Amino acid sequence: MSIHSAVEKSSNKASNNYWSKYIGFGSQLLVGLLITLYVGKKLDEYFNHHSLFAWLTPSLFILFVLISVVRDTQRKK
Repeated sequence: MSIHSAVEKSSNKASNNYWSKYIGFGSQLLVGLLITLYVGKKLDEYFNHHSLFAWLTPSLFILFVLISVVRDTQRKK
């Protein structure tokens, strides 16, 4: 095994780790939206509303996620 192949494996591993963070976040976001949409539809059926909670719960989830991302990415003082 040469030094070149060891360096290449190391950089490839770091690249995969970099992308896996974003893939994980995207899948969590998708699953969260699907769950909140399902819960919203069930709440609409229970309270006899026409698409109120189906819009409200995913919107609140997106707002919560955006606030969370901004807080996590701000620089520490």
